[in-house]
Amino acid sequence: MPLTTPTANPWYVCFCKPRRESFALRKLEEQGYEVFLPLLTQWEKARDGWQKKQQVMFPRYCFLRCGRPGQSVAPIRSTPGVSGLVTFGNLPATLDETIVEALRSLVEKQARAVDAGSTPFRAGDPVAIADGPLKGMSGIVSAVAAERVTVMLSLLGREKPVALPAAHLTLA
Repeated sequence: MPLTTPTANPWYVCFCKPRRESFALRKLEEQGYEVFLPLLTQWEKARDGWQKKQQVMFPRYCFLRCGRPGQSVAPIRSTPGVSGLVTFGNLPATLDETIVEALRSLVEKQARAVDAGSTPFRAGDPVAIADGPLKGMSGIVSAVAAERVTVMLSLLGREKPVALPAAHLTLA
C-alpha cells in the first residue's frame, strides 16, 4: 500500500545528524528548500521555577520540499547536518500535504495550550511537593495564580488549602 499519493511538489522526509536538526534546517533553507521542523513546547523545571522549552517532535527528522520549480533533491545529502533522505529502496519517502498541514496544526494547538498558563499546573492535577517544609507530601491542585499554586493537602485529618510556590511542586 503506498504511503502517499504523488503530488507535483511532494514533502520529503529528511534524516538529520544527532541533535543537528536546527542547523540542518538553516542550511536547507539557505539552499532554497521549504523546510518544516515540528517543535513541541513543554514545561521544564528549572532552578528558579518552571520554564517553557521547545523540543523537536521527531528527533533527527525534518520535512522538506523543493522551493522552486525544477530544483533537485540531490544536494540534500551533502548538506551539513543532514545524513540523507529517508528512502524505501531507491524511492525517497514522501508525505502528502494534508499530513504536513495536520502536523502544523497540532504543533500550533499544543503551543497555544502551553502558552495559556504561567505554570504547567491546572486545577485537579495531582502534584507532589518536591521542596520546602512540606516536602514529600502530595495533594490536588485547587487553584493556580501567577506565582503560587493552591494545593489541597490532608493535614491533621482534614483537607486544607495550602498556597505554595510553583517551583516547589512537580506533577505526580
